[in-house]
Amino acid sequence: MKKLILFAVVIGIFLSSCGEPKPNVLRLAVASNLQYVINPLVDAFKKTNPRETEIILGSSGKLTTQIINSAPFDVFISADQKYPLELHEKKLTRTAPETYAQGELVLWSLATNEKLDLNILDLSKIEHFAIPNPEIAPYGKVAVEALKFYGWYDQLEEKLVMGENISQTNQFIISKNAQLGMTALSSVVSEPMKKQGVWTTLNPDSFTPIRQDVVVLKKAKERGTEAAATAFVNFLKTEEAQNILRTHGYKITQAK
Repeated sequence: MKKLILFAVVIGIFLSSCGEPKPNVLRLAVASNLQYVINPLVDAFKKTNPRETEIILGSSGKLTTQIINSAPFDVFISADQKYPLELHEKKLTRTAPETYAQGELVLWSLATNEKLDLNILDLSKIEHFAIPNPEIAPYGKVAVEALKFYGWYDQLEEKLVMGENISQTNQFIISKNAQLGMTALSSVVSEPMKKQGVWTTLNPDSFTPIRQDVVVLKKAKERGTEAAATAFVNFLKTEEAQNILRTHGYKITQAK
Protein backbone atom coordinates (compact mmCIF):
# COMPACT_ATOMS: atom_id res chain seq x y z
CA MET A 1 0.00 0.00 0.00
CA LYS A 2 1.47 3.32 -1.04
CA LYS A 3 1.50 6.13 1.47
CA LEU A 4 2.22 9.69 0.38
CA ILE A 5 2.45 12.11 3.28
CA LEU A 6 2.58 15.88 2.83
CA PHE A 7 3.69 18.41 5.40
CA ALA A 8 1.11 19.13 8.09
CA VAL A 9 -1.34 21.91 7.38
CA VAL A 10 -1.32 24.21 10.37
CA ILE A 11 -3.25 27.39 11.02
CA GLY A 12 -2.03 29.05 14.17
CA ILE A 13 1.26 28.89 15.97
CA PHE A 14 2.74 25.67 17.31
CA LEU A 15 4.62 25.64 20.58
CA SER A 16 7.49 23.73 19.01
CA SER A 17 8.29 26.51 16.56
CA CYS A 18 7.36 29.69 18.38
CA GLY A 19 7.88 29.13 22.10
CA GLU A 20 5.13 29.44 24.70
CA PRO A 21 1.74 30.48 23.32
CA LYS A 22 0.35 33.85 24.30
CA PRO A 23 -1.60 33.84 27.56
CA ASN A 24 -5.38 34.23 27.35
CA VAL A 25 -5.43 33.33 23.66
CA LEU A 26 -8.07 30.68 23.00
CA ARG A 27 -6.35 27.77 21.24
CA LEU A 28 -8.53 25.40 19.23
CA ALA A 29 -7.21 22.02 18.07
CA VAL A 30 -9.36 21.31 15.02
CA ALA A 31 -9.76 18.25 12.78
CA SER A 32 -8.83 19.05 9.19
CA ASN A 33 -12.26 18.29 7.75
CA LEU A 34 -13.35 21.56 9.40
CA GLN A 35 -10.83 23.59 7.44
CA TYR A 36 -13.46 25.64 5.58
CA VAL A 37 -16.00 26.05 8.37
CA ILE A 38 -13.87 26.79 11.42
CA ASN A 39 -13.09 30.40 10.48
CA PRO A 40 -16.77 31.30 9.93
CA LEU A 41 -17.57 29.67 13.28
CA VAL A 42 -14.82 31.60 15.07
CA ASP A 43 -15.86 34.87 13.42
CA ALA A 44 -19.45 34.36 14.57
CA PHE A 45 -18.29 33.45 18.09
CA LYS A 46 -16.18 36.59 18.33
CA LYS A 47 -19.22 38.81 17.84
CA THR A 48 -20.14 38.17 21.46
CA ASN A 49 -16.77 36.85 22.69
CA PRO A 50 -14.09 39.15 21.28
CA ARG A 51 -11.06 37.10 22.21
CA GLU A 52 -7.91 36.40 20.21
CA THR A 53 -8.08 32.86 18.89
CA GLU A 54 -5.56 30.48 17.33
CA ILE A 55 -6.64 27.56 15.15
CA ILE A 56 -4.46 24.48 14.83
CA LEU A 57 -5.53 22.06 12.08
CA GLY A 58 -4.48 18.43 11.92
CA SER A 59 -5.66 14.85 11.89
CA SER A 60 -7.65 13.90 14.97
CA GLY A 61 -5.14 11.18 15.82
CA LYS A 62 -2.11 13.45 15.68
CA LEU A 63 -3.85 16.21 17.63
CA THR A 64 -4.77 13.63 20.28
CA THR A 65 -1.13 12.57 20.55
CA GLN A 66 -0.09 16.20 20.97
CA ILE A 67 -2.71 16.72 23.68
CA ILE A 68 -1.53 13.61 25.53
CA ASN A 69 1.97 15.09 25.33
CA SER A 70 0.79 18.32 27.02
CA ALA A 71 0.20 20.55 23.98
CA PRO A 72 -1.33 23.85 25.21
CA PHE A 73 -4.73 23.50 23.53
CA ASP A 74 -8.00 24.60 25.15
CA VAL A 75 -10.63 22.90 22.98
CA PHE A 76 -10.40 19.76 20.85
CA ILE A 77 -12.86 19.63 17.93
CA SER A 78 -12.53 16.12 16.59
CA ALA A 79 -13.63 14.30 13.43
CA ASP A 80 -14.98 11.43 15.50
CA GLN A 81 -16.07 10.33 18.96
CA LYS A 82 -13.25 7.93 19.69
CA TYR A 83 -10.42 10.40 20.27
CA PRO A 84 -12.28 12.82 22.59
CA LEU A 85 -13.48 9.82 24.61
CA GLU A 86 -9.91 8.55 24.84
CA LEU A 87 -8.78 11.90 26.25
CA HIS A 88 -11.72 11.97 28.65
CA GLU A 89 -10.86 8.50 29.93
CA LYS A 90 -7.27 9.66 30.44
CA LYS A 91 -8.66 12.52 32.57
CA LEU A 92 -7.26 15.15 30.21
CA THR A 93 -10.57 16.96 29.72
CA ARG A 94 -12.67 19.34 31.81
CA THR A 95 -15.95 18.16 30.30
CA ALA A 96 -17.38 15.00 28.80
CA PRO A 97 -17.34 14.86 24.97
CA GLU A 98 -20.40 16.26 23.17
CA THR A 99 -21.49 15.68 19.58
CA TYR A 100 -21.64 18.92 17.60
CA ALA A 101 -22.18 17.61 14.04
CA GLN A 102 -22.16 14.64 11.71
CA GLY A 103 -19.93 14.58 8.65
CA GLU A 104 -20.42 12.86 5.32
CA LEU A 105 -18.04 11.04 3.00
CA VAL A 106 -18.00 11.67 -0.77
CA LEU A 107 -16.21 10.40 -3.86
CA TRP A 108 -14.41 13.22 -5.71
CA SER A 109 -12.38 13.66 -8.89
CA LEU A 110 -10.80 16.52 -10.81
CA ALA A 111 -9.44 14.15 -13.45
CA THR A 112 -12.78 13.84 -15.25
CA ASN A 113 -15.81 15.96 -16.05
CA GLU A 114 -18.07 12.95 -16.39
CA LYS A 115 -20.69 12.15 -13.78
CA LEU A 116 -19.44 9.63 -11.22
CA ASP A 117 -21.77 6.64 -11.45
CA LEU A 118 -21.05 4.20 -8.63
CA ASN A 119 -22.71 1.36 -10.52
CA ILE A 120 -20.47 1.52 -13.59
CA LEU A 121 -17.28 3.06 -12.21
CA ASP A 122 -14.25 1.78 -14.15
CA LEU A 123 -11.49 1.41 -11.57
CA SER A 124 -9.06 -0.21 -14.01
CA LYS A 125 -8.07 3.25 -15.26
CA ILE A 126 -7.26 4.51 -11.79
CA GLU A 127 -3.55 4.75 -11.03
CA HIS A 128 -3.89 6.40 -7.63
CA PHE A 129 -6.88 6.62 -5.28
CA ALA A 130 -6.62 9.09 -2.38
CA ILE A 131 -7.95 8.62 1.14
CA PRO A 132 -6.88 9.99 4.53
CA ASN A 133 -4.64 7.71 6.56
CA PRO A 134 -7.08 5.48 8.50
CA GLU A 135 -4.60 5.04 11.35
CA ILE A 136 -4.86 8.68 12.41
CA ALA A 137 -7.74 10.24 10.43
CA PRO A 138 -11.34 9.17 11.16
CA TYR A 139 -12.45 9.95 7.60
CA GLY A 140 -9.79 7.53 6.41
CA LYS A 141 -11.20 4.78 8.58
CA VAL A 142 -14.68 5.18 7.12
CA ALA A 143 -13.21 5.49 3.61
CA VAL A 144 -11.78 1.98 4.01
CA GLU A 145 -15.20 0.80 5.19
CA ALA A 146 -16.80 2.28 2.06
CA LEU A 147 -14.19 0.75 -0.25
CA LYS A 148 -14.92 -2.67 1.22
CA PHE A 149 -18.69 -2.12 1.08
CA TYR A 150 -18.52 -1.45 -2.67
CA GLY A 151 -16.09 -4.32 -3.25
CA TRP A 152 -13.35 -1.98 -4.43
CA TYR A 153 -10.76 -2.45 -1.71
CA ASP A 154 -8.89 -5.45 -3.14
CA GLN A 155 -8.66 -3.81 -6.56
CA LEU A 156 -7.47 -0.48 -5.16
CA GLU A 157 -5.37 -1.48 -2.17
CA GLU A 158 -2.04 -1.17 -4.01
CA LYS A 159 -3.18 2.10 -5.62
CA LEU A 160 -4.08 3.89 -2.41
CA VAL A 161 -2.25 7.10 -1.57
CA MET A 162 -2.84 8.44 1.91
CA GLY A 163 -2.89 11.97 3.16
CA GLU A 164 -2.13 12.64 6.78
CA ASN A 165 -5.54 14.30 7.03
CA ILE A 166 -8.44 15.56 4.89
CA SER A 167 -6.53 18.67 3.78
CA GLN A 168 -3.62 16.65 2.43
CA THR A 169 -5.91 14.11 0.81
CA ASN A 170 -7.67 16.96 -0.98
CA GLN A 171 -4.33 18.13 -2.37
CA PHE A 172 -3.73 14.74 -3.97
CA ILE A 173 -7.12 14.99 -5.69
CA ILE A 174 -6.85 18.69 -6.65
CA SER A 175 -3.38 18.18 -8.14
CA LYS A 176 -4.70 15.12 -10.04
CA ASN A 177 -1.90 13.03 -8.58
CA ALA A 178 -4.83 10.85 -7.57
CA GLN A 179 -7.46 10.43 -10.25
CA LEU A 180 -10.12 9.68 -7.65
CA GLY A 181 -10.49 9.86 -3.90
CA MET A 182 -12.73 10.04 -0.88
CA THR A 183 -13.02 13.17 1.20
CA ALA A 184 -15.41 15.13 3.38
CA LEU A 185 -18.54 16.67 1.88
CA SER A 186 -17.56 19.87 3.68
CA SER A 187 -14.53 20.14 1.39
CA VAL A 188 -16.30 19.80 -1.96
CA VAL A 189 -19.10 22.24 -1.08
CA SER A 190 -16.72 24.87 0.29
CA GLU A 191 -16.39 28.16 -1.56
CA PRO A 192 -12.86 27.44 -2.92
CA MET A 193 -13.74 23.92 -4.09
CA LYS A 194 -17.41 23.83 -5.07
CA LYS A 195 -16.78 24.40 -8.77
CA GLN A 196 -13.82 22.04 -9.01
CA GLY A 197 -14.27 18.57 -10.44
CA VAL A 198 -17.16 16.18 -9.95
CA TRP A 199 -18.31 14.39 -6.83
CA THR A 200 -21.05 12.13 -5.54
CA THR A 201 -22.31 11.05 -2.16
CA LEU A 202 -22.05 7.42 -1.09
CA ASN A 203 -24.60 4.95 0.21
CA PRO A 204 -25.04 5.92 3.89
CA ASP A 205 -24.91 2.22 4.76
CA SER A 206 -21.39 1.98 3.32
CA PHE A 207 -19.68 3.55 6.35
CA THR A 208 -20.22 4.15 10.04
CA PRO A 209 -21.96 7.50 10.72
CA ILE A 210 -19.31 10.17 11.23
CA ARG A 211 -20.42 11.70 14.51
CA GLN A 212 -17.96 14.37 15.57
CA ASP A 213 -17.35 15.36 19.20
CA VAL A 214 -15.88 18.37 20.94
CA VAL A 215 -14.39 18.66 24.41
CA VAL A 216 -12.86 21.29 26.72
CA LEU A 217 -9.36 20.25 27.73
CA LYS A 218 -7.75 20.46 31.18
CA LYS A 219 -5.05 22.75 29.78
CA ALA A 220 -7.71 25.44 29.49
CA LYS A 221 -7.91 25.74 33.27
CA GLU A 222 -4.12 25.86 33.60
CA ARG A 223 -3.94 28.57 30.94
CA GLY A 224 -6.78 30.67 32.35
CA THR A 225 -8.93 30.17 29.26
CA GLU A 226 -11.51 27.70 30.58
CA ALA A 227 -14.38 30.20 30.53
CA ALA A 228 -13.70 31.10 26.91
CA ALA A 229 -13.26 27.43 25.96
CA THR A 230 -16.57 26.52 27.58
CA ALA A 231 -18.26 29.46 25.88
CA PHE A 232 -17.01 28.27 22.49
CA VAL A 233 -18.27 24.72 23.04
CA ASN A 234 -21.65 26.13 24.12
CA PHE A 235 -21.67 28.35 21.04
CA LEU A 236 -21.41 25.27 18.82
CA LYS A 237 -24.84 24.22 20.15
CA THR A 238 -26.53 27.49 19.14
CA GLU A 239 -28.80 27.86 16.14
CA GLU A 240 -26.32 30.28 14.55
CA ALA A 241 -23.45 27.79 14.75
CA GLN A 242 -25.60 24.90 13.61
CA ASN A 243 -26.74 26.85 10.57
CA ILE A 244 -23.11 27.59 9.68
CA LEU A 245 -22.27 23.89 9.99
CA ARG A 246 -25.27 22.91 7.82
CA THR A 247 -24.31 25.30 5.04
CA HIS A 248 -20.82 23.77 5.06
CA GLY A 249 -21.99 20.21 4.52
CA TYR A 250 -22.64 18.89 8.04
CA LYS A 251 -25.70 17.36 9.63
CA ILE A 252 -26.74 18.26 13.14
CA THR A 253 -27.39 15.16 15.18
CA GLN A 254 -28.01 14.16 18.76
CA ALA A 255 -25.14 12.53 20.65
CA LYS A 256 -25.13 8.74 20.65
